[in-house]
Amino acid sequence: MRKFLVVGCGGSGAKTQAYMIDQLKALLRTIQPDRTRLPECWQFVTIDVPIAPEAGPDNLPNVQQSGGKYIGIGSRQRYSTFDTGTTSELIHNGGLKEVATWAPRVPGAITTPVSEGAGQYRALGRMLTIPAIKKIQDGLNRALDALNTTQAHIELDELNFAISGKNSHSHNTSPVILIISSMAGGAGASMFLDVCRILSTLPNAKPEHTGVFMLTPEVFSEIPPEMMVGTWPNSLAMFGEAIASQTGAAAASDAQLYEALGINGANRPITFGRMFPIGNRMGEEGAKFGDGSSTGVYRGLGRALSALMYSDQASDSFVQYSLANTGSPGANRDYLGWADPAQLKWDGIPWGSMGYAQLSMGRDKYAEYSAQRLARSAFDRLLTGHIDPTNHATGEEQLKAKLSERMPYILQELRINPEFRSTQPTGSMISGWLEANFETEITNAVSASVYWLRQALPQPSDGQQSRDWAREIEQRLGHQNISHTLATNLNNAAYAAVYEYADWLLDSVVAAAERELSVVGVPFVEAALGEINDIIQQGISVALNNAVRNAVGMNPAAKPADIDTLLHPLSGNKRVHGGGEILDAVAAAYRPQLRTYMLVALARVVHPVLEDFRVTALQRLMRELETAHVDLSEAARKKDTVSHLADVSTTDPVAWPTDTDERISDRFRGSANEILITEVDSFPIDYANQLIETVKVSDPSVFDLSQAVRLAARSVIVGKWESTDAVKALEDTLAPSIRAEVSGNRAGWVSKHLQSPPGGGEIRESSPAVFAAKIRPADLLGRARLWINRTGYHFERFISMDLRSYMTQDESVNDVEYQQRLNRLRSAFSTALSQARPLAGVNAAMVSLVHGSDVTYRYSFSEIPFQHLTAADTLSDVLNAVPHLHDQTKTVFVESLSDAKKVQRIDVFGSYPNYSPIVFSSLLPAISHDWSARMDKENAWMLRRARPLPAALPLSDDERRALVAGWILGLATGRVYVHNQGQKDARAWVFDGNEWLPFPQPMLTPPSHMRNSVDWMPAVIESILLAYAESHNKDATGKLAQSLRPYWALRGIYDDSAQHPTNSQGGIQHPAVGYIAQFLRDGVFPAGDNKVVGDGIEDRAEMITEALTRAGAVADKFVLTPSNGFPGATTAEKVWANPPSREHASNMPFYRDFAPDVLAVIRQLKAMLDQAKIVAARPPADSAPVFDAGNLNDERSSGSADFGEFGGLV
Repeated sequence: MRKFLVVGCGGSGAKTQAYMIDQLKALLRTIQPDRTRLPECWQFVTIDVPIAPEAGPDNLPNVQQSGGKYIGIGSRQRYSTFDTGTTSELIHNGGLKEVATWAPRVPGAITTPVSEGAGQYRALGRMLTIPAIKKIQDGLNRALDALNTTQAHIELDELNFAISGKNSHSHNTSPVILIISSMAGGAGASMFLDVCRILSTLPNAKPEHTGVFMLTPEVFSEIPPEMMVGTWPNSLAMFGEAIASQTGAAAASDAQLYEALGINGANRPITFGRMFPIGNRMGEEGAKFGDGSSTGVYRGLGRALSALMYSDQASDSFVQYSLANTGSPGANRDYLGWADPAQLKWDGIPWGSMGYAQLSMGRDKYAEYSAQRLARSAFDRLLTGHIDPTNHATGEEQLKAKLSERMPYILQELRINPEFRSTQPTGSMISGWLEANFETEITNAVSASVYWLRQALPQPSDGQQSRDWAREIEQRLGHQNISHTLATNLNNAAYAAVYEYADWLLDSVVAAAERELSVVGVPFVEAALGEINDIIQQGISVALNNAVRNAVGMNPAAKPADIDTLLHPLSGNKRVHGGGEILDAVAAAYRPQLRTYMLVALARVVHPVLEDFRVTALQRLMRELETAHVDLSEAARKKDTVSHLADVSTTDPVAWPTDTDERISDRFRGSANEILITEVDSFPIDYANQLIETVKVSDPSVFDLSQAVRLAARSVIVGKWESTDAVKALEDTLAPSIRAEVSGNRAGWVSKHLQSPPGGGEIRESSPAVFAAKIRPADLLGRARLWINRTGYHFERFISMDLRSYMTQDESVNDVEYQQRLNRLRSAFSTALSQARPLAGVNAAMVSLVHGSDVTYRYSFSEIPFQHLTAADTLSDVLNAVPHLHDQTKTVFVESLSDAKKVQRIDVFGSYPNYSPIVFSSLLPAISHDWSARMDKENAWMLRRARPLPAALPLSDDERRALVAGWILGLATGRVYVHNQGQKDARAWVFDGNEWLPFPQPMLTPPSHMRNSVDWMPAVIESILLAYAESHNKDATGKLAQSLRPYWALRGIYDDSAQHPTNSQGGIQHPAVGYIAQFLRDGVFPAGDNKVVGDGIEDRAEMITEALTRAGAVADKFVLTPSNGFPGATTAEKVWANPPSREHASNMPFYRDFAPDVLAVIRQLKAMLDQAKIVAARPPADSAPVFDAGNLNDERSSGSADFGEFGGLV
């Protein structure tokens, strides 16, 4: 992979970026499942007018929320106030002249709230951009710096190794820059060229590595027309400005404006490598992409660009072939790009194209579908597991019934008498409870005490008299040490028993709670724990306290009532016989009271421990479940869900599929250019079958889906299942599972009353129980994924199948099934090729006209793992059937074949050769249609253009100057004529030597919007944009591009050389010399009914000289540097060359933009006039034809109209 900077301009760019980020994160998660952020080597920056970024599409996070940067350039001021501040700075720095002919003429009339957007006005969008250029430069520079840190290089190299297993060294590589915007809007469509210009000033950015992706207005066809009024005029303006940037014609204006803003180095002729128009129709046939919606295109383009970024092979191909100036078929440059080929190479002018589709097994989506559906079953169980939908009782009533049904069993499991639910424990009942919990400990402790007592009693000595021994026994039994030792031993035994019991109780409660969660859900467990809390607090604790209080002063060595009876036989003088039996009986006589004492000792120890357990463990568990319940309920009520569209993952349960869904959600179907071999509609059936088979492995009695769902959901909730994987079942629903070698309990609870270990040792620190209820949606989904993906089980075998395995016939696949697989592959590949056609239509007839060839398609592929398989031949047949396929594609296909395993997807990139911009049907024909359908053409162009005319027209410097020269010379010689000048319906015409050709009517800037009569020339030349828009329309003879004929004729007055200017330096006579010489000879003035003007060569030469002088004098007023050789030229300040106020700028004639061209061509024309006089004086080889102006019999203009302040029509 390479370093990438992705810049989104305007809302369309930002939305596409959001889909890109979503897809890239999904791709990265396939190799790094825990990754949540993009690597530093991919920087995303959004630039838009709103102060704060807009929300992402489809509930996706926006770029800033995903870790990218946002640069807001809007203003909270009214536009008029903002305009005053901006133009004041430009006035101070001499830059106002660069905005004078396109900025709003009356700032106070602008009501658009510029804090939110530019209102589809490109001029407003650029005015908002201008004061933010330094801010944008700083933001982009920071992003480029972030790409080039050591850490970014290390991270990129590690990612490349993780993906390919190969080492890479990225520190010396230059980033690829992708700029995404829309042609239709006001902000992005105007600023993207400034973004390119700004990037060209930064050291780490290379224009030749910059690709610009522009969405055409057809992408927004679903939006109501009344909301899209400015989109096509904006696109027309963008068309001109983009090509002016490609030809280098925009560099001078941009450099002067940027210099006024304090930014130097903005004079590079070319600022981006290639432009890629993006529409909603594909290929020559114009088939809609998906549903044709803007959202579908954003997502499809985002998927294509993310695949480009993720694939090293694709990005290399993009840089080498799509961006680099290679691979562009030759073209007739008369249609576009007329220029000196040595100065402006053709390869830099054509536009690129991009289409993309992915052929995938689709089982990653199925895996997520399955995990979400299983997690949804667990989620529903947790929230409503106590409710039987067939029972008409209320939920509360059903909960009470479940408690009555299940609580006795739960209490018995916890060794609590179920009667405690309804009865206050009596002394005997609490004794029974103690005995139930500590029977073994009681028995052992009492037995040990009896044994100790037996050993403590005196043995009779030989010949000892019975009464003496009896007295000795009584004395020993009454000794203080006997009572103390017995009490100590029993108390210690009670402590040790409770010490162990505390851990058992907590773990038992947790285990019961986890099990009941999986069976009847959270509400039930909350109620059950509440009951247990009440039983302990109000029942057991009270009874224990009473037992302890009633036993105050109990002496375990108190003399039993039958001791005297047992010792009575020893009252005489007889010698002792059978003493052992007597001692056994005496010790045994203490057993009942020792047992009673042990019960009291247990009560004394367990009572505070139970209370501590209730407060620091049980209630903490109840609070944790209560919090989890709130979270679950909130998730169930959620309406706006957040999902990752690329890998369809989401932690919002309301978006998860359920067992009762009638149809599968469209989000699992992917974008229109994602083709799945596994049918999405088969997901539910596959899931049901595989769930049953998987559950049957551990429970063969399962036979239907409901049983399987119940058991699988339980496994997910409790986190317990069988697996041979390294990652085992978690078993930590409420607390971590405890390892055998670790003592204590699962929640780490240590009662403050049980800090000392019974056998001695380090004193423990008391600690409340810690619970983490891992039953929230993300927990459930994570466990469901683990359960689904267990190695060797039915789900995993189905999900992990790769393309090569799928298309390899072995003993498990019969002929019928294999043929079905081949058919599915054939269909999917055919669809992928279709969907990978470029996202831009072209006009085949225009391609033939301009390039002299048919439309062809090129495809490239990622790895195709079918080498030596029948599947490879199947795909080859599909590919060969594609019409207009470029020959190179077949070679690329063969080179892409491999025998690799674990490949689950094939990326397909489609494109045309790099074609001339005028052949794209996604743009110009719709502009023409929109223009012809408009009622109000006069205002349609208002605030659309956002640059001076040389930077706004699809003309090279050579062609623009040729048109200017043709206009000046045509006026002087009667070949250019304005019919009805001074009237609203005035129209310009040009004579091509055979007929008069009309320029567009109405023009983009009609006479009513001109600022002076001298604006006829710039208005006519500006309207070449309309001629280009009309170029796809056939004329009456069925020819294309005839709308450009007037401009060819105008250019031809000066230079009629085909495709490029005449190289007069090579000794070839310039066409203008011959044209002027002809006029000097015959004086035929077509605009004057072909009458002859002037009295010979010198007189006519003087007429031309006067016309050139007038034009030069007018042009000189707009140029700061005084021209050489023009009468009246002065070094005094020129207010029209450097407007001193906003008012001067508002009244600036459009002629200002062409004034430098006028001065340049006049110098050339004057030199050519001198040559022409010499040529004219020679005998002509042929007679010049005389032409009739036809029915144009109105008053003719001779080019000598009143100039007014600026000199009239020049």
